[in-house]
Amino acid sequence: MRWVYAALLLLASMMNYIDRQTLSVLIVTIQRDLHFNDVQYGYVVQAFLLAYMVMYVVSGRLVDRYGAKRTQAFFLLAWSVADALTGFATGFRSLALSRAALGAAEPGNYTASLRAAGDWFSQKQRSIAVGIYSMGGTLGAAIAVPVSAGLALRFGWRSAFFFTGACGIVIALLWILIYQDPEERRISPERVPWASVLRQPYILEMLFTRMMTDSVWYFFLFWSLKYMQESHGLKLKVVGETLWVLYVAADIGSLLGGFLSARAIGQFGAVGARFAVMLPAAACMLLLAVIPGLHSTTAAAGLLSFLALCHMAWMTNATTMTLDLYPRTMATTIQGMIGAASAAGGLLSAALISRSISTFGYTPIFYGMALMHPLAAILLYTRLRPAIVRRSLPVRKA
Repeated sequence: MRWVYAALLLLASMMNYIDRQTLSVLIVTIQRDLHFNDVQYGYVVQAFLLAYMVMYVVSGRLVDRYGAKRTQAFFLLAWSVADALTGFATGFRSLALSRAALGAAEPGNYTASLRAAGDWFSQKQRSIAVGIYSMGGTLGAAIAVPVSAGLALRFGWRSAFFFTGACGIVIALLWILIYQDPEERRISPERVPWASVLRQPYILEMLFTRMMTDSVWYFFLFWSLKYMQESHGLKLKVVGETLWVLYVAADIGSLLGGFLSARAIGQFGAVGARFAVMLPAAACMLLLAVIPGLHSTTAAAGLLSFLALCHMAWMTNATTMTLDLYPRTMATTIQGMIGAASAAGGLLSAALISRSISTFGYTPIFYGMALMHPLAAILLYTRLRPAIVRRSLPVRKA
């Protein structure tokens, strides 16, 4: 049944990203209809990310207490309703409010999914399970492009949010009917104290490096399609027909990153295997600096797609590393903290990106993003290298 559960996690993550990405696909159309500018769009993104950041920590504690079944069902229903409400937006403020509600519910998917992976999969299989549900997210982003564009062109942009919200409710019902927590972990009898969580090694490094690298992924989610429309003159119909390939490449990166590190565990140990994938992926991200100079739409889309693959290979292994480094009794809480740091990076970058685009264009953004993964890789590897060499990690007991 564990692979059936992995399929359910994939579906939930797929819906999570469809609901999130629909706005990015349709933002140019929505801006024209509701009459707001790029700085205000930046505020909409920030509203989502602020709620996302706060609720990531809360969701981690809730999942540690109540298990994956109950919490995932609640979060799935909540974000599906919030997504549908986006279709009723009448202006910048109501749009920001509905996206903040979406941001409050969506992070629970990833803490619950990590809990399920830890509950049902061995150390060797965990990266594959994480890769599967991470692939679900990027698959959802890929599906959102043609589906949202097609619905908007035929029925108006509001229909896309109504349709995707309804689909999420159906998946929530499937989760409730099929998924079961392990018998011995249906409800944790008590929470690990925060003092014990905060004493764990490498937490600051994990938080800071994810803040750096995930700010790049938020650009892919919220700005890359807008960049291709504005810098390469693509119409919504063309975006719907072609740019889904960017997120399909990210799907491949999620699954490939998980399989490669699973195969390398015997040679390098768990954490060493994660770095065997993460380091080359980080080096490739330097190519982001090349994109503003590409005049070919095909070349720009192709390179963005390859770099989305590299980022997701990085992120799959960085996420799995949480299960490698920390006890199951606190891994979900720590992942909630890491997710909050990730959202904080997206929140800060959203403000910088919207203002930079208005003043200087996209070029400085690409130059800055090109450095994030290499610097994060150097920092994280330097701190964890002694433990990798020993193939053992100094985890402090709760």
